[in-house]
Amino acid sequence: MNEPTDPAPGGAVTQAGPASGGQSAGGHPGQTPGSPGIIKKPGNEWYAALYAIILLFVFIAAFQLYFSMQDIIRTWISDQFVPVFNTVYYIVIIVVGIWLIRDYIRHQ
Repeated sequence: MNEPTDPAPGGAVTQAGPASGGQSAGGHPGQTPGSPGIIKKPGNEWYAALYAIILLFVFIAAFQLYFSMQDIIRTWISDQFVPVFNTVYYIVIIVVGIWLIRDYIRHQ
């Protein structure tokens, strides 16, 4: 039952309830209006940029591994079995991709 109470000085509406602790929206430095429970720490933008760069390197490595596996299959497997191994490889890639997406969605 977070019902707005009377406007606080400056026109900000306070929320009564345990989620906000009665703080006004934007009551802390770095806190944006509309998100009373989230306080942004200085420097978090650098972490986001660092994670984005690392994620880019992971995607590049994943693509390289994907195409390297194709070369390994063509090199080490007899020509008559290459389509079978490619099919199994693609199925494994699809299953792992679906599992990762499902796991990501569950934790959202």
